[in-house]
Amino acid sequence: MKPYQFDALDAIQKAEAIWARTHIGDRQDDQHNILLYQIDGFYVEVYYHKNLNAIVRFRSFSNPDQLSHYLRKIDINELIN
Repeated sequence: MKPYQFDALDAIQKAEAIWARTHIGDRQDDQHNILLYQIDGFYVEVYYHKNLNAIVRFRSFSNPDQLSHYLRKIDINELIN
């Protein structure tokens, strides 16, 4: 699957595509818990609204530079000590 194919899916189809994948990261903003998944060489963020307790957005991207929010959370101290 390519990002444009994922983006063309409806919300239920996107959720089904995500549930078959491995969760690889997470982060939060003021209103959302944001979960990161990888699908066939691209990434998808799933935005869960904290108050609504529902998915409100899917965001796909393929540029690894956009992973910086997640990479900051990785503790590499055990690898270098």
